[in-house]
Amino acid sequence: MREIGLQWGQTQKVNIAVKPAQRHYMSTETTDRIVLLQQLPLFEGLDYEALQILVAESRHCIYHPGDVVFYQGEPGITCHIVIKGSLRVFVAGEDGHELSVRILGAGEIVGEMALFENLPRSANVIALETTQTLELDQDVLLRCLRRSPTLALGLLRAMSERLRTTTEDAERLASLPVAERLLLRLQRLAQESGRRVSDGVQIVPPMTQQELATLVGTSRESVNRALVRLRNQGKVRLDGGWIILLNETN
Repeated sequence: MREIGLQWGQTQKVNIAVKPAQRHYMSTETTDRIVLLQQLPLFEGLDYEALQILVAESRHCIYHPGDVVFYQGEPGITCHIVIKGSLRVFVAGEDGHELSVRILGAGEIVGEMALFENLPRSANVIALETTQTLELDQDVLLRCLRRSPTLALGLLRAMSERLRTTTEDAERLASLPVAERLLLRLQRLAQESGRRVSDGVQIVPPMTQQELATLVGTSRESVNRALVRLRNQGKVRLDGGWIILLNETN
C-alpha cells in the first residue's frame, strides 16, 4: 500500500471542477471479474460463492489519466476497488492548494470511509494512469461484509495498515529536508509499484514534478532542486520523464 504523509505545501493552485467526474463502464463477464478479484490480496481466502455475489452487483469501470473518480464534499454512496492502475487521493485547502494524501494501486479500496460514516467524501480522487475499478454501492458492500467475515477482516487489515503506515511516515518525515523526504517517497513507490531496470527501479506510473511536490508537501521548484541534488549524488537517474531509483538506494 503506497501511503504518503499529511504535510501541507505551497503547491500550485488547482481547480478540478473544470473537469467533471467521469466513469466509463466496461462490459465484462462475471467469471472475468471473479478472476480479477482472486488476484488481489484483499480477497484472499474468499470463497467462490461470496465472490460471485460481490461481482454480480458491481460495475466494472475504466478511468483515463486525469479523470475524476469523485470529489471532496460530495455524498459518499459508492466505493471503488482498484483492479489495475493507480489513483491519487488529495485534498484542497481553502486557498486552492493541494495536499496528496496517498496513492492507491491494484487491490486497494477507496471511498469506503464515507460509506461507513454516512458523511461526505473527505478527499478528491483522480486517475494517474488508465485505471480499472469495480464500483460497489453502499448497501452491496455492507451486505457482503455481513455475509463474509473473511472479507470484513481483510478490509479491517487494509485500513489498519493504511493508518499505521501514515502514522509512521508522519513521524519519519516531520523534520527532514525536502531532498530526504523526496528520496523516502521514491523508495516507497519503488517498493510498491516500481519496475526493475538494469541499474535500479523505475517509478511507475511516471509523475510530474507538481505531483511529486504534493507528495512531500513542498513546491514544484523545491522538488526540481531536490531531484537535481539526488541525481548529482548518484541516487536517481532522470530519463525522459521517468525517475529511476538507482540500485544503491533501494
